[in-house]
Amino acid sequence: MPEPDHELAQWPPLHVQKRKCHCKTKRNRGLLILLIIILFFLIGNVIFLNVRVLSMNTSTPSNTNPTLSANAQQCLSQYTLNAPSSPSSYPCSTCLPTLQTVTSTYLSSNPQNAQQILNAIQFCGLRGIFDTANSQGQASLLGWVTDVKFCAWNGVTCDGSGRVANLQLTFPGVPATLPNELGALTGLESLQVIGGNSIPAGALPSSFINLTSLSNLHIEATAITPLPDSLFSYLTAMTTLTLVRNPMMGASLPSTLTQVPLKNLVVNSQQLNNPLPSLSSSSTLQASLKLLDLSSTSLTGPIPNTISSFSSLTQLLLSNNNLQAPLPTTFPPSLQIISLQNNTALTGTVPSSLCNSTQLMSCSLQSTGLSASGGCGSCQFS
Repeated sequence: MPEPDHELAQWPPLHVQKRKCHCKTKRNRGLLILLIIILFFLIGNVIFLNVRVLSMNTSTPSNTNPTLSANAQQCLSQYTLNAPSSPSSYPCSTCLPTLQTVTSTYLSSNPQNAQQILNAIQFCGLRGIFDTANSQGQASLLGWVTDVKFCAWNGVTCDGSGRVANLQLTFPGVPATLPNELGALTGLESLQVIGGNSIPAGALPSSFINLTSLSNLHIEATAITPLPDSLFSYLTAMTTLTLVRNPMMGASLPSTLTQVPLKNLVVNSQQLNNPLPSLSSSSTLQASLKLLDLSSTSLTGPIPNTISSFSSLTQLLLSNNNLQAPLPTTFPPSLQIISLQNNTALTGTVPSSLCNSTQLMSCSLQSTGLSASGGCGSCQFS
C-alpha cells in the first residue's frame, strides 16, 4: 500500500482575523442618547414653567406698585403746592370726584400721600357747604376757606388722625341746602344742624348714606323734607337721633330706625303719627333705648302695653300730647323719669307698679285725668 503523500495531506495554516471590539463606541452612543433625553426634559420643564408664569401674570395682574392716575397726581400736587396760599382757587368740582376714586391699595402703600389726599377730600367736602352758604350771603359767617387748616375752622372738630369727627352748623351760618359734598366727610361722628326755620331746606343729599360712622344726628329748626325710609340701613352706627321743629319732615319716622341700636331718640315740636307701637315692638330698641322723648308731637291713642319691654329705658317723656286711656298695666322697671303732663285725655288709676317703683325719681302727671288709689311715690298730679 503506497505511503500517503504528506505534502498533500498537510493543511495550510489558518489565518484567523482578529475582530476589533466596538464596546467603547456603543458606550459613547448610549451616553449621547441619555444626554439628549436629559436635555429635552430640561427644555420641557423650562417651557412649562414659562407658560405657567405667563398664565398667572395674565389672570392676576400684579398690584405691588400701584400708582396715581395723571389727574389724581395733578389734584394732589395742586392741593399740596397751591391750595395753602389760594384755597378758594382749588378745583374741588373736578378734584373731589377724582381723589375719591383713588384705590385703598395705593393709600395703604403711600401713607404720606394718603393723608394729603384725605385732607383734600375733606377740604372739598366742607367747602361745598361753604359755597352753598355763599349763595345765601352767609358764607362769611362761617369764617371758612381762608386757609386749608379746616380742623381749626368754626364748628369743625377733627379726631387724632385728622378726620373731621364733629360738625356744627348754626344759623345764620348755614347753607340753603345740605350739599352732596357733605358725604365726603366719611369720618363724621356727630352732625348738628340748627337752621333758621326756612333753611336748610329740601332733602338730605344722596351722599348722606356715606356717613356710616355717624352716631349723633341733630336736626333742628329746618325745612328739611322727610328722611329717606332706608336711611338707617346705612347709618347703622347711630346711637342718638334728635329732631326738633322740622315741620316739613312729615309725620312718620323711617321704618329702618327700628333696626338701629339707638340709645336716645328725641323728637319734639313736630307732628308724628304715634310710633310707640312699632318702636316698642322692636327687639333691637327694646334692649338699647335709654331715653325716649316724643314731647309735643301730637301723639294720639293709648300708650301700648309693649312699652314695658324697653328693658334699659330710664326716661320716658311724652308730655303735651293727646294720649288717651288706658295706661299700660306695667312700665319698664328701669324707669327713673316719666313725664305725661298735659295729656288731658289720660284718665284712670296709675298702676301700683309705677307708684311703688324704687327706681323712679321724677313722675310728672300734671294736667291729666290720672289719679292714684293711695300714695304714689314721687308722682305729682297737680
